[in-house]
Amino acid sequence: MKPSNPLPEHVSRVLDHAGADLDPALERRLRQARERALARFDASSPGAVTQRERLGLWGQRHVLSLRRGGLALGFALLTGAGMMLAEDLLLEEEAVDAAVLAQDLPFEALLEPHFSRGLHE
Repeated sequence: MKPSNPLPEHVSRVLDHAGADLDPALERRLRQARERALARFDASSPGAVTQRERLGLWGQRHVLSLRRGGLALGFALLTGAGMMLAEDLLLEEEAVDAAVLAQDLPFEALLEPHFSRGLHE
């Protein structure tokens, strides 16, 4: 995104790539203005970050990563457990179907409610 004021960009370009066509007095004044602005910026900016603050920021960032990782692991475990239960139910149904198909039973016996209840036990 371009700044709304092109003057700082132009001054920076002139000072960084000074050519022979720039008046030496103007170049000197621009460099002095830049140095004063940098000094004001340094005076107004907070001091250097201490080791304790760095450690605190590192801890916050990594604790957040651990929390997200823990949530992802918990979700994966729940999903796996659900899939195992669903697979067990399917295997149970398949075992009942195989038992019924392996026997020569009359069709009427399969329709009787007491008979089908006994198969699931």
